Amino acid sequence: MIQRIRLLPIIALLLVTTVIPVPAAAQRQFGNNWSPPELLGDGWWQSVAMDQEGQFHVGWFGSLTEEVNGVKISHDVLSYIRRSPDGIWSKLNDAIYTGDGGYTVRNSLDVTSDGSLYAVFRQNTYHAIAHAPARAADNASNWSSPITLNNGGYYLDFMIDKDDILHFVYSGGLGILNRGGDISSIELSPCAACNDLFYLRSADGGKTWSTPYPLSLEAESGADRINIFQAPSGRIYIDWDEGYDWYAGRGTPQDVRLAYSDDGGLTWSDPIVLDGGNRDELRPIQIAAIELLDESLLAVWRYSNDTDRQIYYQTSPDQGVTWTEAEPIPGIFARSNLDTPLDDYELVLNRQGYVSLFAVGYTNNTDRLLNAGLYQIQYNQGIWQPPLRIFYSPEERPEWPQAAVGPTNDLHVTFFTRDKREDGNKRLMDNHLRVYYSHLPGNLPAEIQEFTPTQTPLPTPTLVQKLEATPTPFPTIEKISDPVGPTTADTYASQTLMGGLIAAGIFCVLVVVGLRFVRRE
Repeated sequence: MIQRIRLLPIIALLLVTTVIPVPAAAQRQFGNNWSPPELLGDGWWQSVAMDQEGQFHVGWFGSLTEEVNGVKISHDVLSYIRRSPDGIWSKLNDAIYTGDGGYTVRNSLDVTSDGSLYAVFRQNTYHAIAHAPARAADNASNWSSPITLNNGGYYLDFMIDKDDILHFVYSGGLGILNRGGDISSIELSPCAACNDLFYLRSADGGKTWSTPYPLSLEAESGADRINIFQAPSGRIYIDWDEGYDWYAGRGTPQDVRLAYSDDGGLTWSDPIVLDGGNRDELRPIQIAAIELLDESLLAVWRYSNDTDRQIYYQTSPDQGVTWTEAEPIPGIFARSNLDTPLDDYELVLNRQGYVSLFAVGYTNNTDRLLNAGLYQIQYNQGIWQPPLRIFYSPEERPEWPQAAVGPTNDLHVTFFTRDKREDGNKRLMDNHLRVYYSHLPGNLPAEIQEFTPTQTPLPTPTLVQKLEATPTPFPTIEKISDPVGPTTADTYASQTLMGGLIAAGIFCVLVVVGLRFVRRE
């Protein structure tokens, strides 16, 4: 009887814990609920968009190979796939043919309130735009004919704001405009042919566009890694790296910057500069920024010099006027900048005000012999949670995380990987590129709104003055078969072997200790 009485509290506790569900947010404190990464297809440089009906859109730089008279020809395409709110994927489709030659199809997606999915993408050496119904974009015949937006450039980003105004920002270098709209200067040595930063907007669904507005005009530096986003306050931000231009292969890292607009892109602030302490040997790169629910700002960046592999953050309580001193994010270290100079960080804000940083790196600064992994690090009220690993593979290296918040406060993230192997000369080479997806379930009731159809059909996009592509390609043309970035001194094969030997040694020690413990029992 006494034993039964002692068991009653335990039984009661078990009954309570089975009847009252543990909130999802609390569950995540004790484990990683990210879904196993799902392969979407071959390719890289993906972009994402979450529409108001809860559909998750993904586009990336793919290729289509056909054989003509016994010769294999590769075509550059924008690949596209869509995930429904109940987790069903559409068919993978080569939505837009962009040309031949292996020109990198950088791209960005977003959706209007009436259900039109827009894609801005790099077509050959210039940038173009096309659109399709968001519910049927997996059919290539539903996409409009692409139109040209500029004479050339590399990096780009694109967004549609709450009023359905289209915003496009890009790095370009043909014809430098001053802020009065006249050609005033050209890029100079040591950054000849470098790209500067330009912005355009369209208030009529892409029918007409504003004159390109120069956000950054530095005669001896370029602009890289551009991001544009609208905050909950309605303010529009653009952030970028200033100094080194990867595409031109010139310049040196200088600082990271933000600019903002309070009137839907009609006027822009002067650049807000974060110089990382203005240290000669260490310059910040790879910025990601976000506005929190209280309208304060959070910026994340790393140094270009591998002597400091920490990932830093700064906050501003007054929308960029003043900033805290840079502090390292605990528990995460950056990959080598020589590993890839093109990776980026991603910040997203969920409905509860929690920020998620998606970063490729290491949780231990001594683990550089292993492949870097993809991590989520959550931030709220000045506190960073321990990193949660989403992806790791000894054969594939993740890169370029792109994320969105879903209708139930769930998180969706995509990334691509490089499959690293040695060629015949024992040099490391990229020989396969894959796009992956992972999902973290939400913890709030779904917020879904049906598209609101417009009274008149969307106009076919045309430019007031259409710009033609240059007849000759830019210098340093990037091919599909070429590795992106410089050849590294990364001894991948030996590192993987060493990692395996270390793991095997630890396992053997644990086995021996376990056997001794059993014998003592």
